[in-house]
This record gives sequence, C-alpha cells and structure tokens, in this order.
Amino acid sequence: MMDENSPTPPPPAAYPLHESIVDRIDPQYAAYYNEHLINQQPVHFQPLHISRASGILLPGASPLQPVASIKDYTIPRTDPSARDPELLVRVFTPLGNTPQDGRGWPVCLYFHGGGFVLGNIDTENVVCSHLCSRAKTVVVTVEYRLAPENPFPAAVNDAWDALSWLTAPETKTLLRINSADKLALAGSSCGATLAVVMCQRLTKLNIKPRLQLLSTPIMDNTLDEKNNPHSSWAQNQFAPALPAAKMHWFRNHYLPVDVSGSGSFTNRQDPEASPVFWKGDWTKLPAAIILLGELDILRDEGKHYGGLLYMAGVRADVYFLRGQPHCFLSMDGVLKAGEQAVGLLCERLYEVMYPGSSGDKMGAEAGYTGIVDCAEAVDYASDPHYRVHKDIKNKCDVTQYIGI
Repeated sequence: MMDENSPTPPPPAAYPLHESIVDRIDPQYAAYYNEHLINQQPVHFQPLHISRASGILLPGASPLQPVASIKDYTIPRTDPSARDPELLVRVFTPLGNTPQDGRGWPVCLYFHGGGFVLGNIDTENVVCSHLCSRAKTVVVTVEYRLAPENPFPAAVNDAWDALSWLTAPETKTLLRINSADKLALAGSSCGATLAVVMCQRLTKLNIKPRLQLLSTPIMDNTLDEKNNPHSSWAQNQFAPALPAAKMHWFRNHYLPVDVSGSGSFTNRQDPEASPVFWKGDWTKLPAAIILLGELDILRDEGKHYGGLLYMAGVRADVYFLRGQPHCFLSMDGVLKAGEQAVGLLCERLYEVMYPGSSGDKMGAEAGYTGIVDCAEAVDYASDPHYRVHKDIKNKCDVTQYIGI
C-alpha cells in the first residue's frame, strides 16, 4: 500500500517515441521531444482550427536575424476560383547597400511548410531572416491558400502569382532586386514542392533560376507504406513530426476524394502534385541543394529527385541529417542539426549569388561561429542505381527511371 505522503507518480506520457525510432533518433532531438512535445496531441488527432491557431508548426527556432526591413504587400490573384482576390507576401531586405553592379539584390522566393494544410506567412520567418541576413539576399515568402478549403492546385496557382509578381519590371524597381539573373526558389516540406514546381514551370519560359533550396521536399504523393520502391516510408512510418498517418491526413486534405462521388482521388501523379513525374527537359532545371532527414518518411523520394537531377547532368548537393525526422530546419535554436541545416542553405545561397566572394566574410558579418558535422552528403556517383543510368544518352527523359 502506498504511503499517503508519497509523491503521486506522473501520468504515463501520452505520445512517447515509438520503439522503432528510439534507438535511431538523434539524442538531442529525443531529449527535446521528451521535455517539450511528448504530451502534445498531434495535429491530425485534433480539430483543424486548433492545429492552425498558433501558426507555429514546431517550437525550437532561433531568434530572427537582423535585416534592414520586413514589409508586407498584397498582390492580385489570377485564379478566378479564389475567394480572396488578393495574395499576401512578405519581403525581407538585407542590411547594407545594394550590390555595386547596379542591378539590385539577389532574390529568393520562399514557401513555408505545413503539408498544404497548416502554416501561414509567419511560420518560417526565422529561416527567411537567416537567408536574408547571412546570404545578403532579398527573401520573399508567401501566404498561399491551404487545404481542405482550397485543395490542389490552389497553392500552386498562388505560388505562380507570387513568382510572376516578383519577376515583373515594376517589382524589380520597387524591391531593388535582380530577379532576371539572380533568382532562387526555396521551401521546406510542401513549400519545397512548390519551389520545384515553379522551377519546372519556368523552363517553358526559358527562365532558369540560379538555385533550388529544398528541405525535406514532398516529391511523390503516390507513395505510402506499401506502395513504395524505397524504404523510408516503411522504416520511418512511426517517426515523430511526420508519421505516415499524419502524411495521409495532409494528403487527403490537399488531394482529396473526387467530390463527384466516383470514389477516385485527385490525380496524384500530376507533376504539379508529384514533381518526380514531370516530363519536361530536366537539363534545364537549376542546381539544387536538398536537405533530408534520415528518419523522415520523405527521405528517399527527396534523394530520388536529386538522383534524377544528377542523371540529367544538373548539380544536386544532397545531405542526410543524421538521426533527424521531419522539421529539423525550423528547430535550429535547439538542434545542432537544425543549425547546420540552416547554415548549409545560407552558405550555398551566398556562394551562388556572390560567386568568388569569401564564405568566411559571410560568416563573420552574420556572427556565424561554425557548426557541428551532423550531415552526410549523398554520393550518387557511387550509387549503382544512379551511376549506371547516368550514362544514358537521352538525359532529358529521366522520368522513365522513377522506379529505380
């Protein structure tokens, strides 16, 4: 019988890390999860309005970095089905003078994550401020429409409207940017999907951005735990941040059952929902840096997108963040891996936008003191799946190798 003066034992944790994950997850992530997240109800288990209330998908971000200004603009939507005719964008401008070439700041269009269901224009302000401050680049982020109220392709249409506005002559003058020669597309999770789709669309206009910056992208919405030529869905289906059940919840909102009652789903092989199915000229796509979580269900489809670029002769710098599930990028204030992930994006963006400049100069001006090595680069040249197929003569038609 328990002594009445004995302390009451704590209740069991509501959402402990799954046994399939405990021994593989980054200890730093596990410690933070067990202290701050273990009793928080996952978003796919609660009403949508509650999950959307804060706009923060996961806590743990670093402070905003210093920039010259943060300004919001409203621009017109062209989608006639949109309930709101205006689209909100936010512009981060770096400190200092515009580059001396007289053509304006480099510019990066950034799309937040949230499975096309969650998030808003505030969600990834910290990441945007890092890219702006440390890579000396104007960063523009977008409050695109969300599902289920606005399923596919509403977000894609909003992304295109934002890109069209950004590249218009009057916007170049307004923001003092060089979107003609120094444009990058970026995003995390579903936002990375939008960035890739924008790059693919631009090939039809013979416009080639300098870079794609992609963190944990959704590249193939046809995959699940069983229908998958890769292993990451089955291996990581119970990982925190993005377990398989949560991904299905997102997907069913964004790519829903046909409302006609036929029972069919939206075409999930549509390349603007699943960019690996794109049939365009892959050689015209820009170089990419792709960050992937070792414990993320999306890991292998992100790696495969990088492999398709590699086979087309396009530079793809792909990194696995060891022991990380989804969302490490937005936890750079509490995870060394998150810190390194943000640093990798900033370094690569600065390198591309200011070729020949010193990376050390970027770091010193941003107060950057170095990061631990939490990432492992993917070596496609040593991977027989991609090394063999890179020898094909018709590199444009790489989508025939989606299943490799």
